[in-house]
Amino acid sequence: MQRLVWVALAGAAALAGQGQPSPQELIDAGHYKRARALVESRNTKDADTLYFMATLKQMWHDLDAAEKYAEQAVAANPKDARCHYRLSDISGERAQDAGPLKQISLGRKFKKECDTALSLDPNHTGALFNLMQYYLHAPGLIGGDKSKAAGVADQIMKLDPRKGYQAKLEIARVEKQTKAVEELNQMVLKLQPESFEGHLTLANYLAGPQLKKYAEAEEHARAAIAIYPDRAGGHGALAVMLVRQNKLGELDPALAQAEKAVPDNLHPYFRAANNLLDLKVDLPRAERYFRKYLSQEPEPVAPTHSQTHWRLGLVLELEGRKQDAVVEWQAAVRLDGNSPAKQELKRAK
Repeated sequence: MQRLVWVALAGAAALAGQGQPSPQELIDAGHYKRARALVESRNTKDADTLYFMATLKQMWHDLDAAEKYAEQAVAANPKDARCHYRLSDISGERAQDAGPLKQISLGRKFKKECDTALSLDPNHTGALFNLMQYYLHAPGLIGGDKSKAAGVADQIMKLDPRKGYQAKLEIARVEKQTKAVEELNQMVLKLQPESFEGHLTLANYLAGPQLKKYAEAEEHARAAIAIYPDRAGGHGALAVMLVRQNKLGELDPALAQAEKAVPDNLHPYFRAANNLLDLKVDLPRAERYFRKYLSQEPEPVAPTHSQTHWRLGLVLELEGRKQDAVVEWQAAVRLDGNSPAKQELKRAK
């Protein structure tokens, strides 16, 4: 089923009786740069705007700014469950890279804000998902309990079956229940045959190193594109399947279609190039695709330019262009001092 293609904020077609898509609709579709432009154009600092500023700063991994905006959003409207949920989510992300003592305080803040969000809206599936994650990952000494995690997943299932299956998938992944992961993805598609997320998740799972069912994965990638042609995820998955099946003649047309549908997200080019590099085939094409990806700002959840320069350097090295490779690795390190390209530079000396 065809969906609207949002090629720009200005002049966007009507969606569900509305004009310009909302920040949440753009975020849900993976159009974070478009959402950022829309939110930053607002002149108000109400709780709604502050919430989205916090959300987008978190997407770009600017956690200090994200926390500041989330706290301001909570202060602006302490009765808005979304704002407490966002502050909880940011605290949880900060805890992942914190030291042991800081992790404890951030963990407490995560749980407190999550509980507050649920006290305001017991059916907030985002806060419930965070609570499930807390029970799933936290040590027993501070409240971790896998049986409680399963109970919360059941609760989410009653409110929103699609998100409930996502919760159960997370538990299955953590518990390394490989067979359950495939079964749960199949259940999502039986429940919602037009589930973009279901098709995309199953495509990537089928193409994983354990199964390598590329033909079947391609079918699901194409189904995802048919549902939401304006989202890059399906196009990226299709690019991977074409490379893995050596359908290189179909690759340029598929990527051209992806760029036409989602001109501000070139992630499919990166995915194609990265798989060509992995297989060490058609390296000039891989170089071209990596350079194409470097031509615009990536989305925050996509590979960075630093990562791309590093991978491009590996392509050039395989082509026997060592000095050109060094130039790319130096660019990667300038953008990210912790880039794996540092090791490549040491090796190249």
